[in-house]
Amino acid sequence: MPSIEQIIAQKVEDSADDIVKTLSDLVSFPSIVKSDPTTAGPGERDCQHYLKGRLEKLDFETDLWDPDGPALYEKYKGRPGANKGRTFEGRPNLGGVLKGRGGGRSIMLTGHIDVVPPGAAEHWKSDPFTPVVDNGFVRGRGTVDMKGGVACMLMAVEILKTLDISLAGDIVFTTVVDEEIGGMGSLAMVDRGFKADAGIMTEPTANRIAPLCHGILWGRIIIDGVGGHAELTPNAWYSSGPVDAVQLTRQMLDGIDILNRRWMFDPRKNHPLMDLPNQIIVTQLTVGEHPSSMAGRGEIIIDAQYLPHEKDEFGLGGAVKREIEEHVANICQADPYLRQHPARVEWILDADCAEIPADSPFVKVFQEATEASSLSPALSGFGAHSDIGLPTSLGNTPTVNFGPGDPAQSHQPNEQVSIRDLIDCTKAIAIAIAKWCA
Repeated sequence: MPSIEQIIAQKVEDSADDIVKTLSDLVSFPSIVKSDPTTAGPGERDCQHYLKGRLEKLDFETDLWDPDGPALYEKYKGRPGANKGRTFEGRPNLGGVLKGRGGGRSIMLTGHIDVVPPGAAEHWKSDPFTPVVDNGFVRGRGTVDMKGGVACMLMAVEILKTLDISLAGDIVFTTVVDEEIGGMGSLAMVDRGFKADAGIMTEPTANRIAPLCHGILWGRIIIDGVGGHAELTPNAWYSSGPVDAVQLTRQMLDGIDILNRRWMFDPRKNHPLMDLPNQIIVTQLTVGEHPSSMAGRGEIIIDAQYLPHEKDEFGLGGAVKREIEEHVANICQADPYLRQHPARVEWILDADCAEIPADSPFVKVFQEATEASSLSPALSGFGAHSDIGLPTSLGNTPTVNFGPGDPAQSHQPNEQVSIRDLIDCTKAIAIAIAKWCA
C-alpha cells in the first residue's frame, strides 16, 4: 500500500496542468509595485480578489484589508518594516485560516503578489503579463519572484483538500503587497495577528530550504564638489573652485572597493550557508550637471548586506550603518578637500533579516518532506532580502524561505520558471503540511 507521501506526490504529478494554470492566472494580473508607495499598482487588488475566491472555495475564513500605513508607522517607528510615507488604498493584504480538527501544530504559507515593473518591452520575447508556456517553462513577470511560489502553496493546500487528508493543525495563508519596496505589507500582516507554529515563505530558492536571509541597507553617499567651466584653467583649488566631483566620486568608489575586500575575509561578514560575503554594491551613480561644466556634485546609491548576528538592539542594521559611515569618513580624511568638506551618508531603507536554527523541529520535518519529493534536504542561504524576519521575530512564527525557480531570474526580462520546479515545490510543501500538521 502506498504511503501518504507517495499518494500526495502522485496527486501533485497528476495536477501539473492545474499548477501551471494557477500560475498563469496570477501572472496575468499586472500587480506592479509603484515607486510611489502611495499609488496602487494596476493589478494588486484584482490579484488578491482572485486568491480570496480560491481560498474561500477551500473553506478558508478570509480577511482582505487595506492596511493603515501611517498608523503602522507610528506604532512600529524605528522597527523592522516600518517605512514612512506608505499608504495602501487599493493595495490590499489577504489572509486566510483553514481550521484543523484541533490539537495539532499550525503552519503559515506566505508570499507577496507585488512584482517589479517589466522594463523595456523590446527586451521581452512576449508580453510580460501574458503568460507563455514554452519548452517546459512558464514565462512572464513574477513567475519566479514570486507568483510561482504563491501558486505552489495554494495548490499544495488544494491537493490536500482533494485527497481529504485530515489535519489537526490550522493552515494560515497570507499574501501581501509592498515587499518589493520595503516589506510594510508583511509588517501589516503580522500586526493583523496572522501567525503559526512554523512558516514557509515561497521566495525562489531553486527548491532549497533557506533558513536565513540577508538584511539590506540602501544608502545615498553625497559628495559636494564645486562646479566650474570644464575647459578653462582653474584658479585656487580650495577657495573658489572648481573641484571636480567626478574625481572625488571615483575616490569614494575606490574606497568602497577596499571595504569590500576587507569584508571578504572578515568572519563577521560571512556565513557557511551563504555563497558570498556581505558586500556593498553600487547600484546607481549621478555625477555632474552639464557637458561643459565640471561636476559640482556626486551621488552614489549603495545596497549593503548584513547578517542576522549583526542586527542591532532594534533588530535592524544600525551597527553596520555606523561601520559604513566611519569608513566613508576615513576615505574623506585621505583627501585635502574632502577632509574639509566630507561626504555624507543618507539612509533610504533598512530591511531586516532572520535565521532559523538548522536543528529546529520544523526544519527537520521540512527536510524530510523535500527528501520525499526527490529534492535535496541540504540547507542554503537566501542571498537577497526576504520578509522572513517579520513573521519570525515579530510574529513568533519561525519562517524559512523555500520556493521554485532560479532566484537569479528575479527582476530579469523573460523571467521564467520550470514546470518541473513548480511540481516538485508543490509536492514538498504539501508533504510538509501533512507531516507538520498531522
